Amino acid sequence: MKGRHMRRELLETPAMLRREAEGWEAQARSIRELSGHRPSVVLIGRGSSGNACTFGAYLLTLRTGRHPIAFHPWLTTQELPAADWSDAVVYAFSASGQSTDIAESLRWLRSRGALAVAVTGAPGDDVRLVEHADAVFRLKCGVEQAVPATKSFAAQLFAAAALAGYPLVQAAEETAQAMDAILEGEAGSTLATFLEGGRTVAWVARGPSCAGALDAALKTQESLGMAAFGYSTAECLHGPIGMFHSTDRVILFSGGEDPNATRQALVTTLRSRGVPFLIVGAEAPREAGLRIPVPGGPWARTAVFAFLSQMACVEVAGRLGLDPDAPASLQKVTRTL
Repeated sequence: MKGRHMRRELLETPAMLRREAEGWEAQARSIRELSGHRPSVVLIGRGSSGNACTFGAYLLTLRTGRHPIAFHPWLTTQELPAADWSDAVVYAFSASGQSTDIAESLRWLRSRGALAVAVTGAPGDDVRLVEHADAVFRLKCGVEQAVPATKSFAAQLFAAAALAGYPLVQAAEETAQAMDAILEGEAGSTLATFLEGGRTVAWVARGPSCAGALDAALKTQESLGMAAFGYSTAECLHGPIGMFHSTDRVILFSGGEDPNATRQALVTTLRSRGVPFLIVGAEAPREAGLRIPVPGGPWARTAVFAFLSQMACVEVAGRLGLDPDAPASLQKVTRTL
């Protein structure tokens, strides 16, 4: 059956959260102790791992008051002046541990004095990322065979939260309960029906939930071959909203971070342009809304939004006869130089 791996792997997410949350907390405590009081944090990732870094940047900033450095791997290919990075701890996210540019970036920063931490689902030490690390955060999410990341993305979100110092156990249980309830209901099918037939899709959110919107867009691109975009609510109002028309679809994740005035401005503009939209969240309106259960902690809602988008993509792929496990010309491990 097409999409069986992606479907199975997303279904494994709630059990993974319950099983690993306590261990993730323990790993993060040890790494934070190792990093000491280094004032700078560097985040590196691509694809879903990059979206997890966006999420981590929000949480680390809220926790410390300092915005992490988003490191761009192209820097390692340039002739640059010598620089001391010994005031930094680097969190390099790669579920496979084999992303070449992420591993090279970690090596480059470590050679300049940074404390190098690999965040990976790879179980062994024979992967590029781990070879260049001073410490390893193990996701322990199990094997993923489908190209689109599902449970590994949820694991990376919780890893980022743990490294930022957030408690996980209760949040993981509440998140898993919300996912179980979504699986038992019709939200995935409802969202799939809304997406089906759209020319382009925009996923929009605010705060940490923006990472869920970015990853929902990536899943739409990978598994459905559709033009899809992820935006913050504020960014969308700064111009991108101008490209959407009645043949497009816009999904707004309402995670509790978006000011009502900002969201209302977006909704008003969408209505004036005749753009179909859907607000997804625990308090979504009856009109143009899809109510779903969410955890109490706003940051944990990102994983639920991502989970729902994954379900919808699998559902739409099935209706269209597509195979989301192995999209054309895509690989599970991307090696870029």
